[in-house]
This record gives sequence, structure tokens and C-alpha cells, in this order.
Amino acid sequence: MSADRERPPEHDEPVLVVGGGTVGLSAAVALARYGVTPLVVERHAGTSIHPRATGVQPPAKEFFRSMGLAERMREASADLAPSRSKIDITSLAGDDLGTVPRVPTPPPAMVEVTARISPTDAGPCAQDQIDGVLLEAATAAGARVRFGTELVDVVQDADGVTATVRERESGRRYRVHARYLVAADGSASRVRDLLGIGMTGPRKLSRPMINLLCRVDLADLVRGHEFAFAEVRNPAFEGLLLTINNRDRWVFHLTYDPDRETADDYPLRRCEDLVRAAIGLPDAPVEVLARLPWQMSARVADRIREDRIFLVGDAGHVIPPVAAFGMSTGIADAYNLAWKLALVVTGRAGPRLLDSYEPERLPVARLTCEQALLRFQHLDVHFDAARARERTRLRMADPLVTGIGYQYVSDAVVDPRAELPSLEDVERNLDGSPGSRVPHAWLDRSGRQLSTLDLAGTGFAVIAGPDGADWCDAARSLAARTGVPLTAHRVGADGLTDPGGRWPATAGLEPSGALLVRPDNFVAWRSPGPSPEPGAVLERALGQILDRAALALTR
Repeated sequence: MSADRERPPEHDEPVLVVGGGTVGLSAAVALARYGVTPLVVERHAGTSIHPRATGVQPPAKEFFRSMGLAERMREASADLAPSRSKIDITSLAGDDLGTVPRVPTPPPAMVEVTARISPTDAGPCAQDQIDGVLLEAATAAGARVRFGTELVDVVQDADGVTATVRERESGRRYRVHARYLVAADGSASRVRDLLGIGMTGPRKLSRPMINLLCRVDLADLVRGHEFAFAEVRNPAFEGLLLTINNRDRWVFHLTYDPDRETADDYPLRRCEDLVRAAIGLPDAPVEVLARLPWQMSARVADRIREDRIFLVGDAGHVIPPVAAFGMSTGIADAYNLAWKLALVVTGRAGPRLLDSYEPERLPVARLTCEQALLRFQHLDVHFDAARARERTRLRMADPLVTGIGYQYVSDAVVDPRAELPSLEDVERNLDGSPGSRVPHAWLDRSGRQLSTLDLAGTGFAVIAGPDGADWCDAARSLAARTGVPLTAHRVGADGLTDPGGRWPATAGLEPSGALLVRPDNFVAWRSPGPSPEPGAVLERALGQILDRAALALTR
């Protein structure tokens, strides 16, 4: 045994998060919001200046909303708000951007459906901006983030996880003991490697690429003709141009042939010249801020839990960057895991609640990776809204079904359905069935507009129809007796109205029925109608979910 392992740990934490990128910071924000302040260690000196991604699916925005960050994310995304199309050009200055054909991203039909099923939208936001908001929120809530600190080793025992970490600048090593560890350390995860967890799927989907983050003033060129990304093809440059702020921050992706050259054959001067070729302005002042070689792949970990250690984000799945699934899927991992960890750490749930993480999130990772790979292999079908019949033949799911319309099956859901009703119609899937994301409806409370997705807050929520007073009374009594974070809401009564008239029918309820919604806004249990013993029924449901068989007696 090493000397490091013989010394007692210098820190004792409820949860250690390894990785301070988007997903790790999302986990930290959620844990802190649920009452558990984690320690986050990140090997880099700060959050990445590389935007890495700009597409944000509704599930990620719903997470931001639930964490109270919607307005700050809206401000962070203001520069990218007009960027909603794909274009093909020879060069930025060489084409008339006002007449270049545009493919809307996302398609108008997806925008319309998103407005019906979510209180958010699918608008873009640069990932570096997202990380800044998350870091500020995490530290403000009490999470401690230590940059420049990398994981060296990790061991587990019956009481928790002991990690050896190293400060990269000083070389000082110390040990951290935590009850649980969240591995958010990316596609080259050190934690995953130490655990010996393999990954399945194609490692190389295309030629290797170089991601160039550049500063060059193109505001006059694109003003009034903003786009999300452009495919650029000319004799000197072939690749992608992505906007980051529609002014002076841009990302260029170029590919190279690994049989003829390597990333080292692209020094800064050559990269600057290639960017000028893409722009079409040979004398433009270009500054390459960062250069990031990368390889597109589609891989999923064979398992995403090892006792007290959980893989989230790219540590558990590397998803091709088609349809913007990757970042949002990682954030959904963190959202799913954080409330469970918080309830177990604070003693309000039994440890078997954590057994639901892998059976819920690993199938979603596999589905999402499979669908992104399918879209990559059929990009022409992906971008052509008129080819719905071909997408059906290929079993290419609607992006909203992939991103938000999936189904959880685990012990943290009472009587889930086994299969999705549809791969094409997300509204059929979001019908209030246990295991699905709660259906969205706009509600009014004393002149304040809120969504059904706002009702759970930091705990569970019973949402009943107008005649479901018995369910609400039972929920309040149960919360008072057990200490379970549980609120009750009767839509159509008690000052909570549904101006759109969508509730309770869209949730599969009679006026006297009710849903139990989890902190991550997934339906945990449903009673379509009344019950002669609502308290007992609700107690059994919560007892199963929280691994507390005699719920009322174990406060």
C-alpha cells in the first residue's frame, strides 16, 4: 500500500465531483440546490475558453430553469439569439449572405412543437458562456471548486471513496474522502480508466479535426445575415465555420488526412492563413486564441456506475455532434443523479435509490448515441425536413423524442410502461405516464405565469386535478410526518388555474386524479382517478421510490 493510502484523508466531503466542465458544474449546482455542497476538482486552470458547442436542447434549458438560472442563461445567449440557420458558402466575403440558401436550425416544425411541450426553447448558447454562469452559481451556493487539481488515484470501501489528488502547479498531493464520487472528467476520463470500465462503439467516425477558436472582426460581414454554422468549400479551405458572438469570436473546424500529416503540421501561421481563406479576406487580422485537435466518435461506457462512483457526461458517453445531443445529455445525467445523491446523503432516502441511476441513464445514452450516429451517417436526410418517410424507414427518431421524449424504467418509477408509444411524435410520449417527463402546461397563480415543470422545485410534487383535494391533503400530511420534501398542487383550484385548458387531460388524469413528480420533473407515479386510501397509496409509492418501506415510521 502506498504512503498516500496509509495517511488519513485531509478532507471529508459528502460528494466529490471530478471535472469542472459543463456537466461537473451542473452536478455541483444541483447538489448545492438540493442541500449538499460538493467539492469539485478540475485539472485545468479554469473553465475552458473553447465554446466546444453552441446547440442547447430543451432538456438542458429546463435544467437551467429549475436551478433558477434561466434569465442569466438568456443574457449569456443574447449574442447568439439570431443564429438559427445552416448555410453553404465558398467564403464568407465571397458570397452574398443575403441570398445564400438557408436551412433553418432547428426546423420550424421543431420550434412549434417545442413551444407546446416545454417552457423553454432550443436556442443556441456558447458553452464557455454556460460554464461561466454555472461556475458562479455553484460557488455562490457553497460548492468549492479547485482548479489546477487533478485526480491521481481512487479507491473504494464500505464507507465511501478515497481519492488522491494533486495540485498541478505545486505538485502537492492530498487525499479526499467522500461518501460518493461523480466522475465528470470527460471522454478521456481518468476515473473510468482507473475503474477498468470499457467503452463500446466506433472510435473514429471521420478524419481527425482541428478546432480553431479565433478572434477576427466579422461583424460588418454578417450583420443582418447571422447563421449558426456554415460549410465552407473553396480550393484553399474546406471545413466548418461556427459563430460564437456574431462579432469577433468564431470557431473554424478543419479536417486533415492522417495518412499524410498530423496536427503538428498545422502551426499557428498556417492556421491563420486557412482562416483567411475561409473568410475570403487575405489581409484580415486573425488571432488564433486556442487550437484543439479532436476526433469524432460514438462510444458508450459498458457501465456508468461502480459502487459509489458514477460516470456522467462524456465520461460515460461520447456522442457525435449532430443535432446537439451531447452537452444536453450530460446535463440530464447530472440532473438525474444529483437529487438522488442529495436525498441519500441527507438520510431522507435509502441507498437503493441510487441503483436507479444506471438503468435510467445508460439506455438513454445508448439511444442518443445510436440516433446521433444514424443522423451522421445520413446527414442529407437529417437536414431535409421533407424526407420524413426516409427517416421513418431508417428508424431515425425525432430529435425531441431523442432529447426529451424517452422513458425511464427503474425502481424509482412505479409501474412504468415498457416501451415508447412513438419515435416520431414526442407529444404522444409526454402523456403523464410514469417514467416520462411531466407534461408541460402554462398555469396562472395570482397573476404569475408558471409551468407544471416549476411545481416540484427542489423536491417532489403531487399535481392533482381540480377534484383531487384528497391527494393533496395526503401529500401534505405525508410531508409533515416524514420530512420528505413534498408539495401539493391542485390545478383548477386553490388559486392555480390552467388558462390553456390542457390539464389534467394531457397528463392522462380524470379531474380527481394525480401525478407524483420527481425533483428532475419525471413522473414517478400516477393515479388516473381517486382512491379510497390516498394516504396509504401515496406512502407506498414514495416508499418504493425512496427505498423507505415504512415511510411514515422512519423520519
